[in-house]
Amino acid sequence: MNRPLAILTAFYIAGILLGELTNFALSFTLALAGFCFLMAMIGYLLAWRKNRRVLLILFLLLGLAMSRLAIEESETALVKYAGQQVTLIGQVVAEPDVREDKVYYLLKAQEIIRGGERFLIEGDVRLQVKEATMVYSYGDILRVSALLARPDLPGNPGAFNYRTYLERQGIRVTLLARGDKAVEKLADNQSNPVLKTALQLKQKLSSTATSSLTPAQAAVLNGIIFGTQGLIDRETRQAFTETGIVHILSVSGLHIGLALGGVVGLLRLLRFAPSFTAPIATPVLIFYVMMTGFNPAVLRAAIMALFLLWGHHLGRNRDWPTTMALAALFILLWNPLQLFHPGFQLSFAATWGILYLGPLLTGACNKLLVSMPDRWSSSISLALAVPLAAQLATVPLVVWYYNMVSPVSIFANLVAVPLVGLIMLLGILAAAAGLLWFPLAGLINVSNGLSIDLFMKVVSFFQGIPGAVFYVPTPSLILGALWYGCLIIAGCFIAGGYHSALKKRFKIGWIAVGVAFSVTLLLIWMPWEGRDKLVIHFLDTGQGDSILIQTPGGRNMLIDAGGWRDEYRTGNGTGEQVVTPYLRRIGVKRLDVLALTHPHEDHCGGAAAVVKNFPVRLALVPQVDEQIFDGNIADVDVEITDANKGENSSGEEIPPAYKALLNQMNSSGTAVRTAGAGDTLKFDRKVAIEVLSPPEITGDLNSSLNNRSLVLKLTYRHKSFIFTGDVEIEAQSSLLQRETDLKANILKVPHHGSRLLLPEFVAQVKPEIAVITVGAHNTFGHPAQNTLDILYHNGANVFRTDQDGAVIIKTDGYSLEVETGRPESSATATFNRYRSLTSIAPAYVTM
Repeated sequence: MNRPLAILTAFYIAGILLGELTNFALSFTLALAGFCFLMAMIGYLLAWRKNRRVLLILFLLLGLAMSRLAIEESETALVKYAGQQVTLIGQVVAEPDVREDKVYYLLKAQEIIRGGERFLIEGDVRLQVKEATMVYSYGDILRVSALLARPDLPGNPGAFNYRTYLERQGIRVTLLARGDKAVEKLADNQSNPVLKTALQLKQKLSSTATSSLTPAQAAVLNGIIFGTQGLIDRETRQAFTETGIVHILSVSGLHIGLALGGVVGLLRLLRFAPSFTAPIATPVLIFYVMMTGFNPAVLRAAIMALFLLWGHHLGRNRDWPTTMALAALFILLWNPLQLFHPGFQLSFAATWGILYLGPLLTGACNKLLVSMPDRWSSSISLALAVPLAAQLATVPLVVWYYNMVSPVSIFANLVAVPLVGLIMLLGILAAAAGLLWFPLAGLINVSNGLSIDLFMKVVSFFQGIPGAVFYVPTPSLILGALWYGCLIIAGCFIAGGYHSALKKRFKIGWIAVGVAFSVTLLLIWMPWEGRDKLVIHFLDTGQGDSILIQTPGGRNMLIDAGGWRDEYRTGNGTGEQVVTPYLRRIGVKRLDVLALTHPHEDHCGGAAAVVKNFPVRLALVPQVDEQIFDGNIADVDVEITDANKGENSSGEEIPPAYKALLNQMNSSGTAVRTAGAGDTLKFDRKVAIEVLSPPEITGDLNSSLNNRSLVLKLTYRHKSFIFTGDVEIEAQSSLLQRETDLKANILKVPHHGSRLLLPEFVAQVKPEIAVITVGAHNTFGHPAQNTLDILYHNGANVFRTDQDGAVIIKTDGYSLEVETGRPESSATATFNRYRSLTSIAPAYVTM
């Protein structure tokens, strides 16, 4: 076999993937692997010619067995205590992750105390302590009284699966504590002394930066040197991500290369013989890896560096595919589930791109710069080729995980990387000086502070360039495979080496591949499906509302943007973490209409983030005060027909953040319009939207912002939807008294399914489907049982975002299709059975 280690590693990886896709018993896979191992040994002793195939099958089964073993080893009896308050005793087995408002620990559980009884127990636990002033250390034994929980599965399609992420690290449960009193240190038990020394040295070195730089500068410096990102603010991290240099904050090949270069340079300066390089550099790199954490990127870089270093030391031939395969095999033997870690995938993809495409692109650039002197052309070619090769190799993964492409990343890396080298050098010198004489460290960090400020200005400059980043929908796996296939073929084409008679054919073949790739891109990535369909997305935002309407004409309307507690104040919550990512994943570029049903935080808290990330043409709000925003209303190409309404006011206080939001939208060019009963909205010729409430009346109805909610009715051909905000009994009674046409196929149940629902209201709507947007584990008792009884009594199929996740309803105007974020939910199965029974009805019949 040519490069046998690379091929064996590929089969081992295939076995891990097979283990993820199947559910074979561990005993069965171990038995198969053992049998195959015996066959391979017999084949080796008997010199079978086809023994290579047995070895390939052996590594496939080994990957399958190791993945099943990793999954089963993480299983723990702690899961049965999920949802309960417990007292847990365990040891801190990793460096604490310190954030601005919380600290995360990895505990190895030893005992659990429940109901006065103590039980020995095993398992890894992720401990989160909020409002903590104490930070404990690696090796400490802690007693924690807190809520034991199991992370919820994601409710929205394509959302980050926190439960699976933790399970692939061997963690099944989390412990949620608040305040120092919830955590008590019992002892400092025996732990790995080398690792403990490394982490203590890291803490001392980091404290030098913390004491002599501003908090923002220290956070960036510690992120660059040690990969510590917990104290880096959200805006800075986003700037690094959007400019394509976020890898600088995660210790990887760049950092290992700079560290190894520093060691080699120091040894040369001290006139050490070259034979000392590998023996001295090895423990330094290992110690650095221990300080920075055993993440996949740093492990990959360190292993490859050590193998290449020792290969040179021993005079062996260096083959980068074999070295890269050996590094992957080493990491995946240690933990097979690291294969699914984004850091593992991005690190190996970037390295492959640099080593495979880099030399080819360098040669191509040299040809373009042939008029320059050789020294200049070689340097420029290499500087351009390396980041371009890395970006080409990681584009599918970056788009898959982050839905973004950064065209400026090549140039940002060209400028940033030299500055990073300078910052690392000054940072290490200052940290070392801080161990001897702190004033000297402070003096060095004055210069480094200026370097960091310059570095951040460079990042801000590239982030501010128009078109620096653009967001794209999540691609398919087939498209990713095609991308890498084309890169490999392009590499072969650039490399040349073909017989002249074949080269012409190859060029023709390459053109055909390019055409096929372009056609496939259109077929796979462009939204061909549902061109004539209306799609309504009821997002899972927890205890809040956010509903996206996508019309057959390609228009987008968002009703509310969800909101978590304190999101008005902090700006951090469902808008940035749920709604914006979801819209980007499905390819939304702008919002034609943003309707805010009423000012409560659980409906509007995320709107500021949405407005920041997407252009909004029209904001539609209810009249809840005499003047809720300043300035004139801008013109917009979305038409709203006004009914005559007086100025009504609500007795409930309007949040100042809501008023600020409307003023911000108005001043930025978004048309802000108030709407009430009798208005109609025309933003797609095939879809009609009527405003049913609030009406032009006074009295008790005006005392509640919930009752001033916008109530909208959307009609598309023979199917209609009613979106009710948080209207309560008074508003529902008003709708009935005014004899409003409430008949609709789909009802968004008011106020998260609270008990304030009139049976007569539901009877008038007579919905085929009722959707309740409600948060799991909410403290309000939503949805109320009497509300569920009313819906079931009226024959509605009930979908709940706390159980079903996002509810996505598609219609061509004649029939309905329902998808959910959790397809295994009982409501989905019930509706699918119902739909199969009614499918014999003509398509034009409204069910």
